[in-house]
Amino acid sequence: MGRLDWAQVSFAACVLVNMVDVMGVYFTAPVIVPYGQQIGASTSEIAGFSTVRFGLALVSLLWMPRLADTRGVKLCLLISVLGTAVAYGIQGNAYLLGGCDRQMHSLGPGDEMALWPGHMCTVVNGTISISEEAAVATAVGFGGLLECAVACNNKNGVYAMMAGQALAGFFGGTQPVLRAFVTQISLPDMVLVKLRNTILFASLQAGNFALAPIAGVISRFGLHWPWYVSTAVAVLCFLFVAAFFKNLQKTPDVEEGDGQDDDATASRSITTYYGPPPIKDKILWIMLLAYWCIFQCVSALILLLPLLLEYEEFGFTDLSSPETSRENVAAATSMVMVPHGLANLVMSTVGFMIVSSKVGDRATMRGGAALASVLLCLYGVASSQLWHLLVLHGSMGVGLGLMVPAIAPTLLRYNTMAHPDKASQAAALPLVGMQIGQVLGPMLFGLIIGDSHNRARMNFAWLVAGLSFLTGALLVDLCFALIQKHPVTRRLTLSPDQLKTMLETNAKDEEVFVDDMCKLLRGMLTHGNPEYRGLRLWSGHAQRFVERVLRETIPKLRQDPEEYLEDAAAWISKVGTEAEQDFFYARFPHVSRNRRWQSDTSVAQQQFMDAIAQTTTSRSSSCSD
Repeated sequence: MGRLDWAQVSFAACVLVNMVDVMGVYFTAPVIVPYGQQIGASTSEIAGFSTVRFGLALVSLLWMPRLADTRGVKLCLLISVLGTAVAYGIQGNAYLLGGCDRQMHSLGPGDEMALWPGHMCTVVNGTISISEEAAVATAVGFGGLLECAVACNNKNGVYAMMAGQALAGFFGGTQPVLRAFVTQISLPDMVLVKLRNTILFASLQAGNFALAPIAGVISRFGLHWPWYVSTAVAVLCFLFVAAFFKNLQKTPDVEEGDGQDDDATASRSITTYYGPPPIKDKILWIMLLAYWCIFQCVSALILLLPLLLEYEEFGFTDLSSPETSRENVAAATSMVMVPHGLANLVMSTVGFMIVSSKVGDRATMRGGAALASVLLCLYGVASSQLWHLLVLHGSMGVGLGLMVPAIAPTLLRYNTMAHPDKASQAAALPLVGMQIGQVLGPMLFGLIIGDSHNRARMNFAWLVAGLSFLTGALLVDLCFALIQKHPVTRRLTLSPDQLKTMLETNAKDEEVFVDDMCKLLRGMLTHGNPEYRGLRLWSGHAQRFVERVLRETIPKLRQDPEEYLEDAAAWISKVGTEAEQDFFYARFPHVSRNRRWQSDTSVAQQQFMDAIAQTTTSRSSSCSD
């Protein structure tokens, strides 16, 4: 198989692995709340599912990149997908361990029966009204038969779900590995890097959101079925990676003298930058905080949306059957996911590429972030019917689709240039913030809304989510500004020849050199500095003299390339050392050594000195006569 073929197939495997890693989060989002209620979990315990999952994902970010660097990416991906398949299987079977024995209760006309938490009562026959708020069942008319779960407080299903979530998190930290690998097989073509990473992001979030409605449909056969589907996809992904994925092989380009490989090597080496390690990079730390703020809002979408749909004004609660209510909420959540997933998928791929090509990544990110922040604040106060959420969630997909893909290419390009030898570590650091946000997010929003159905607390939770998202977006924009001013970004304005010369001559970045020269000049004029030249500058005449000398030290060079070299040659011939002159003329042999540059002031000074010399010669001649 040719080089292009295996790279494309390996990239397809990366997309599939990326999607499998988070199927248990995004694909199962419509049913996570009703499924948790089915196995006897409280609201705080359902929020704890995500906390456990992303908490262990932090651990996976520590060992997976190291395993990929030492034993190869393929082995790392195989272990990850296999562990994820087992984790999804455990979660899907958690319902077998949960629940309690069920008993029949007969209610006569007008009879009432007090209900208990986790009763899961369903009406077998007759007419019985179940009030969740009052925790009482009332027989209407001639009464009826009620089937309820015994209050056994069985949490085995919850514990199994927690174990499955922990296992999924422990094997789900492949994102930095995938991003680094995709970058390596795409370089030096930065357009290809941007395109592939945009597709990689779409498979991470938009793809699963787009598939989420399927989870709602198949949940009609059982709320556990989405996890069974995820397990099957993970097994198929394992087989695909085992059969077709290939590690990146280092080619002996320099030793074999392949000219094409030499060019590729040069194109990569010219971007080499030796700065602080990733752990000391302030840009990456700010991005970590930004990811924290942004992705804890993603957990808000997963947790708060189904809980919001449980309010009576949306019309999905069935007082006679909690099981039917859960199925209705799961189906409604899936329906709301449809416009969100489609808008996210379209905007994060085609839409983002079109908009960013016209206004740039930063402006695209700002527009999407502003839209998403406002919409998050409106979920609580502006929704009372299903179509309200359809509009809000669809528009939210547009905002996220424009914002999040704009972050990855910019940050990835920065990591590649600023940390070429530690790109995986640099990519992993901001993802730590993402995992922290998704760990603490469910806890934060679960604490805000509590176990009660208080709409005011729900509205406040959405407001907090919007403000948190806005804070993260502002931090991302700050990172964009810092990246734009970073020396590695400024190098992009130089040609490959200029960059090569810069590295060969061990040159500083232009801005750094200017700052160093300013410090040197200040030191030369400051009393007590080691560079102090002893100048006494309380005299205006002395100050003006120093200013004139400094202005005339560096001449104004013409900007035409040939004229620039001529002026530089004249300047070097005048003040340069022999070694500096030899280097310049060896580098530019077509420039004549005989040309000289002189400013108007220098010409006047030379004429003045010539006049003095002539006068002195005349006087000497007169005296001798």
